Amino acid sequence: MTRNAIHVLLVEDDENHAELIRRSFEMRAGSMSLSVVRNLRDAREHLAGSTPNVALIDLLLPDGKGIELLPAEGEESKYPIVIMTSHGDEEVAVEAMKGGALNYVVKSGETMTNMPHIVEGAMREWGHVIERRRAEEALQASEEHFRSLIENALDIITVIDEQGTIHYASPSMERVLGYSPRDRVGTNMFGLLHPEDREIVISTFFEAFEQPGTTQFFESRYRHKDGSTRVLEAVASTHRQADGSRRGVINSRDVTERKHTEHEKQRLEEQLRYSQKWEIIGTLAGGIANEFNNMLTPILGFAHMALEEAPVGSKTRRGLEHIVTAADRSRDLAEQILAFSRQAEPQRKPIHLQEIVQEALKLLRPSFPANIEIRQHVDIDQDTVIADPDQMHQVLMNLCTNAHHAMPDGGTLDVHLDTVEVDADFEKTHIRPHEGTYVRLTVRDTGHGMDSETKERVLEPFFTTTGSGERSGLGLSVAHGIVVSHGGDLMVESEPEKGTTVHVYLPQAAQTFEQAAKAS
Repeated sequence: MTRNAIHVLLVEDDENHAELIRRSFEMRAGSMSLSVVRNLRDAREHLAGSTPNVALIDLLLPDGKGIELLPAEGEESKYPIVIMTSHGDEEVAVEAMKGGALNYVVKSGETMTNMPHIVEGAMREWGHVIERRRAEEALQASEEHFRSLIENALDIITVIDEQGTIHYASPSMERVLGYSPRDRVGTNMFGLLHPEDREIVISTFFEAFEQPGTTQFFESRYRHKDGSTRVLEAVASTHRQADGSRRGVINSRDVTERKHTEHEKQRLEEQLRYSQKWEIIGTLAGGIANEFNNMLTPILGFAHMALEEAPVGSKTRRGLEHIVTAADRSRDLAEQILAFSRQAEPQRKPIHLQEIVQEALKLLRPSFPANIEIRQHVDIDQDTVIADPDQMHQVLMNLCTNAHHAMPDGGTLDVHLDTVEVDADFEKTHIRPHEGTYVRLTVRDTGHGMDSETKERVLEPFFTTTGSGERSGLGLSVAHGIVVSHGGDLMVESEPEKGTTVHVYLPQAAQTFEQAAKAS
């Protein structure tokens, strides 16, 4: 027997049949070798010691049926098995093939003498079986590999049809959106979209389904199971199935935290620009006011000297009086600019803000028309702040005057005092105030209100919503400068035709003392 000869095991109890088959193999002595056993027991002993290339097994043996040598259920045969049967046993032989036999032959003189050719055919077919097994194993390994990648991926992998029905969702859906993939299969994916994003996303998908093989990139908001909103960045592609239907595969990544970080960065940059702008404006305004005061001093001095010499009732005296009046107004304007730029020296002490508000409103009432109703809600405890009373008076006068001009046809002016706690969440979205307890002064009018563009500029010095020359445009910016210099903040809320609300936050006196103690 040569080294590469095909080893054939024949399990046959009929001596005549076995001899006929053996003689047919003698013609192939160089390429095939034949081992003959008579029963199941000997066959098992032989197989325990060596594995044949092909096994020819008679269906009926003295100690059982040949099919008992087939692999157990769930196992694969290690070699091709051809079942030999007599006429009338074909159905049993077919069942044997279902149990792992490669083929079967009906014994006859012709088939037994032609057995070497049958073995060669079995070997060729077995080669195809081995190739198919290897391909299936490779495919299974590949599927398991990709299934492992998908099931452990951080991204959500979703497969949907043209109606948006989910056919598959990866396990990461539960981690990102809180939904069990098993519960979402069969439901519509678009139902999870934020209402404002739904139309554009559906439109994008329909466009992708119209062009199979294309890729679409988009970003949208999804509803988490707990009611929150997550932002997902997605890549979607469509493919045509063998049955002609189309499927969309979506790879979605949670970018909520990244978006939050970008938004926070943008907010901080805007705050920095805001602070720098006001610092530059304040420095410029303070320098101009100082120079302005230096020029006004000799003008007023010489005007007063000239007044003393001018005859009473003369045109010259009336002209000089106009000069003094204009110069006095200019000096008041310069003082407002200095207050805005924080270069004026305030006289700060503990004051009850309630008393300042009541006094200011008492003075304002006669100057307001009868069609403006003034309401005040200022009876509170713990309204003490460390502040300059004159500057606080000026802040309230400026705010109320602005409200007056915003209601030319009458309305309601509401002045309110309360105490509020500013927490970390509030501080995150505002430059000031910082965490702590504040006395809040609120001035609300029912006037024409402002659009967003006007509101953004309302704190700028010299910006006014009234006609040119009617007002200086410094009232609100001066009030803002005074409040900020006291460690507080001034915030404006307004919408067109819905009035304007101004909130002034001033640190409560106890908090101010505590901060001073920490600083010292």
